[in-house]
Amino acid sequence: MAPGNINDIVAFVAAAEAGSFVGAARARSMTRSGIAKSVARLEDRLGVRLFHRTTRSLGLTDDGRLFLDRCTQILADLEEAELSMSDGGGEPQGLFRMTAPMTFGRLMVLPLLNDFIASWPRLKADVSFTDRVSDIIEDGIDLAIRIGETRDNSSLIIRTLTHQHDVVVASPTYLSTHPAPQHPDDLSGHTCLNYVSAGQKRAWRFVVEGGIVQVKPHARLSLDSGEALRDVAVSGAGLAFLPSYLVDRDLADGRLVTLLADYAAAPVPISIIYPSRRYLAPKVRRFIDLLTRTI
Repeated sequence: MAPGNINDIVAFVAAAEAGSFVGAARARSMTRSGIAKSVARLEDRLGVRLFHRTTRSLGLTDDGRLFLDRCTQILADLEEAELSMSDGGGEPQGLFRMTAPMTFGRLMVLPLLNDFIASWPRLKADVSFTDRVSDIIEDGIDLAIRIGETRDNSSLIIRTLTHQHDVVVASPTYLSTHPAPQHPDDLSGHTCLNYVSAGQKRAWRFVVEGGIVQVKPHARLSLDSGEALRDVAVSGAGLAFLPSYLVDRDLADGRLVTLLADYAAAPVPISIIYPSRRYLAPKVRRFIDLLTRTI
């Protein structure tokens, strides 16, 4: 990338962050016209308009918002690459972008992330807890955590972190008025609670006669939050199919009971995924080490 291109990107990011060319010029010790010319050159090269301009305001276009996300990551990577050659090169710093499934992220990753950020004051984090599968390369993600089988991709490194054990559970209150199911076929006679992600009901997986059977029982209530699903199961609303890390404490305390354990399917992998790079930034390497030591 030519030096002029980098200078134009720096000017664009400064203008986006300041909300004006004047503010960007002040922040970068440049002239207003210098910032405006850099942005204009960038728009010419890209063939898109990055800002909506009026005499009183400066706002990003949709293309501008997308480009800003990528530019912010590029500049953070450049800064970190430069810092890596200095005495403090092993220190996590800059912007760390990560995504993880919602329930696993909130329960298992967030406490570690809080400690990680507290330990490294020069580090910032932009984290998304969502079940939506994002394009790691396209979205500039440093690290992703995924549940389930993942496709091989030459541009990504995939490492198994742990495994998710799923269990069918119900509360003693529910079971006091409903006979416990003895076979997956019995689910049709029960009130079931389903987890929904991106409009799709999550299948309940069982081993029946040596083969994997996936069941999507009819449900009177479907939720897109595993924690909310656990809460309504504890209240006695019905049967739920949930990861063990979400309900272990409820099982130990007797608020929930495991059902159909003889038909439990093999656990599914929980994987760490990150872009394949010869240079792995300290922020990513150290957080991966923390995850693998702790989870």
